[in-house]
Amino acid sequence: MHKGRLTVIAVLIGTMLLAIQPQEKSGGSTSTTQTAEIDQLLTALVDINWFHNVRPLNLTSEQIDRLLAAHEKAFKRLNEVVQQEAQTLRSRKDEILRVREDASRGKSVPKEFIEAMRQLEQDAARRRRELRTQVITEIGTELKPRFTEEQMDYMVKRSREVLQASGVNAEKLDRDQLYMFFVENVFLIERAPILLREWKQKNLAR
Repeated sequence: MHKGRLTVIAVLIGTMLLAIQPQEKSGGSTSTTQTAEIDQLLTALVDINWFHNVRPLNLTSEQIDRLLAAHEKAFKRLNEVVQQEAQTLRSRKDEILRVREDASRGKSVPKEFIEAMRQLEQDAARRRRELRTQVITEIGTELKPRFTEEQMDYMVKRSREVLQASGVNAEKLDRDQLYMFFVENVFLIERAPILLREWKQKNLAR
């Protein structure tokens, strides 16, 4: 798989709906309640589209169990990078807090500190991108033999439709890239385990 292309299209999110996040509001409990309600409705819209994307697959109970295991495996690895980044910050705790105190007292922030923090951020972003691409590729490859040819055809077709609707020339992407796009943006989104379990309970429970 060409990692560059996957990285570029990853930001498009494989759904038909583009949810507008609610703006932060100042005020009392009424504003907080309204914001929570809007968040709930936006989440419901994303869920609706997720179910819409998954329904034609007619996933089996065994496939759902494998998807749940794959999701757990993927996020465990991604979380390891987050923990490494946290440890890097903790190792510079005294320096960061000292510079923060100096800045609050009107002192200029050392150029060396700014450059060091910028480099940390760039390195962390690069590691996250590389690991995410690697994990998606590994998980997608691992799951691939578990899908039928009809399911594969649908995932490729659906990804092409979504990308084209987003203005991406999907004709330049091969079947494997389109399949990986579906895996990333449907099976590996954060809410996937909740939705997979709900789908299984409501459609496959006997």
